[in-house]
This record gives sequence, structure tokens and C-alpha cells, in this order.
Amino acid sequence: TEEAVHDCLIGAAAEFGCKNALVMWPVRIAVSGEAVTPGGAVEICQILGRDETLRRLKAGLAKLG
Repeated sequence: TEEAVHDCLIGAAAEFGCKNALVMWPVRIAVSGEAVTPGGAVEICQILGRDETLRRLKAGLAKLG
């Protein structure tokens, strides 16, 4: 659900001790492939669904390292 995705991302930001945007911005870019989108990370993840979101996040991480 949108609420579950939101809570997970906010929780990650709290765990890392950083602002929410520092987590949500790269997630939005990884799942959308765009720097600017009409929706935020939470909305895009919810639309794509769990499996596709995780696939795109893993692909983004692979490109980093």
C-alpha cells in the first residue's frame, strides 16, 4: 500500500539519521529513471508494485557499484 511504502522510506531515513528527501529522491530516480517526475517516490513505487519496484532498485544499486 502507499502507506506501507511511505512508512518504510520514512523509517529508513530515521534509521540513517537523515532527512526524508535524502532517501526519497534517489528512490524516485531509481524507480522512475527520471530526475523530475509528476509524482514522488511513494506514488511511483505504489503504482509499479512491489516486484517491479524492487527490480528497479536493485538495478540502480548495481549501477552504483
